[in-house]
Amino acid sequence: MPVPRKCSLYYGDAPNYLVAYRGNFKEEIDRVSYACGDIITDTIGVISVPTEYIDQLYRDVPSILYVDPRSKYVLQAVSPSSVDNINAIKINPYLDLTGRGVLIGMVDTGIDYLNDEFIREDDTSRIVSIWDQTIQDTTDLSVYIGKTYSNAEINNAIQAYRNNQVPYSIVPTKDDIGHGTQMAGIIGARGFNQDFQGIAPGSEYVIVKLMESKSFRNELEANGVPYTPIYDVSEILAAIDYLKNYSVAVNRPMVIYIGVGTTEGSHDGNNIISRYITSIGRIRGLIPVNGVGNEGASDGHASGIIQQVGGISTVELRIPREIKYFSFGIWITKPNIVSLNVISPNGEASNFIKAKSKQVETINFVFFRTQMVIKYYMPEHFTGHELIAINFNNIKAGIWTFQLRGDYITDGRYNIWLPPQKTLPENTRFLQSNPYTTLTVPSTGRNVATVAYYGNNNALIAASGKGPNLNEYIINPDIATLGVDIITTKPLGGTVTVSGSSVAAAIIAGACALLLQWGIINGNDRTMFSTKVIAYLILGADRSNTIYRYPNREIGYGFFDLLGTFNIISRSYRTDLEFINGRREFNEYYVNKLFVRIPDGITKRIIRRNNLNIIKLN
Repeated sequence: MPVPRKCSLYYGDAPNYLVAYRGNFKEEIDRVSYACGDIITDTIGVISVPTEYIDQLYRDVPSILYVDPRSKYVLQAVSPSSVDNINAIKINPYLDLTGRGVLIGMVDTGIDYLNDEFIREDDTSRIVSIWDQTIQDTTDLSVYIGKTYSNAEINNAIQAYRNNQVPYSIVPTKDDIGHGTQMAGIIGARGFNQDFQGIAPGSEYVIVKLMESKSFRNELEANGVPYTPIYDVSEILAAIDYLKNYSVAVNRPMVIYIGVGTTEGSHDGNNIISRYITSIGRIRGLIPVNGVGNEGASDGHASGIIQQVGGISTVELRIPREIKYFSFGIWITKPNIVSLNVISPNGEASNFIKAKSKQVETINFVFFRTQMVIKYYMPEHFTGHELIAINFNNIKAGIWTFQLRGDYITDGRYNIWLPPQKTLPENTRFLQSNPYTTLTVPSTGRNVATVAYYGNNNALIAASGKGPNLNEYIINPDIATLGVDIITTKPLGGTVTVSGSSVAAAIIAGACALLLQWGIINGNDRTMFSTKVIAYLILGADRSNTIYRYPNREIGYGFFDLLGTFNIISRSYRTDLEFINGRREFNEYYVNKLFVRIPDGITKRIIRRNNLNIIKLN
């Protein structure tokens, strides 16, 4: 009997995986009783299946080409402080840019739709749609999990709230964690609270509330790790695809803010979610934005070079206490081939397990009662690299040693990333770690604005994820902006100050909304897409600090400077078209570094009203 389109496995303990498929994937998986699946795109699907059935699923659903290894995605904010710095990026009012006409797509923890920052003065919501993946509903067949709510339904809920009725009987979605509401406030709070205003207060929102992974959450509980929201890549990619489709359907430009990231993956822009974002980043008016994460000082990345065939490189990993479930991957850059030997803290060794495609080995460390399963991917489906996936059950405390032996060597490069720091017991770390290439996936993809962050007085923050991208043709991060002590709103109203990678990304998301309004909505450049917007941000970045060479691994091409960006734009778009019938129809000015073009008839009134010191161009 076919599995229903929305099966309970998505909400249960069974892990969710992304799959690459070709053929009748949906028809085939609907015949399977032990798993369920749905289509996200023409080539990418999602499945929910107990791990022990994956090999059988390949046989029963031959349209599946590849099951993507799971990665733990976490939110990118860190602990808040108490200083308001958001006014540092306010723009000149003469451009009259508020993000009007631009959609802000958010992949995060949801939003408090009753917060006045997201409600207009006429009591209508600025939120045009919410997809809550966590709500179990079988009636909404437009999405494979959860339920969507329209602007009309949200407005009805707001009116119920104003009439002292229960709004959640109409739209039951809430932001229980608060991260999505906080980031939405930074991007576009309208200024109901006079203490602050978002970057693009005239924008509107399309919200996806991500469903947390129950299987990952159970794993963290078993490991004794404090609760942290944790997500599957399948729901994240589906959320991005939903936002993209919404933007295309209504023909409106959109900034897609991605508030999560993972340390796990190839870090070269070639894994499944990075490839997908690269593809949608080519669409006019669609700008994905992601932070670099907060893993720069976590000691969770190790790398090295194996000099020759037969040469051995050693990596030491500190395990602070017993961990019930622990896994990570070793990535060997193609076309190198490497074999692995694992040595426990008491010297018991697995011996070298020869690299072989689809090779799976189970090793029991008898004295420690630890089991290890090693699987070789040669080559890994999307990147072509060799991936050694390692899974431990009941790994014991101590220093574990991983020896990598070169079987075929060109340059001998390898990299290892632990899961995000929040998901591990404290002090789980490499003894010889590498703080670089610690930016999180999917910020490593092409066509995504990748944002690092710094503190007060342009002080670099050690925790900010760092480049470079392992793909030498991609420069990450693109730019850096303030990411410490930013004031914003929170669920139920009021203000809070927040810090971290997601904060910096929210600031840039708001700035991108202003650029999209200037370009597409106002008609100055209707061809804007991610590559062009990122180029404007890079060209306008502040590179006046001569102690750095640009681009660099910490701040990319420099410090975000929106005035600098519009100054660059002004040079690009000054043409003789401003002369009509032989006379100048506009007057041009610089206000500090900002270029302004004002219709001739109102110039004097503006000067008189604002008492500005400006210089007219000849």
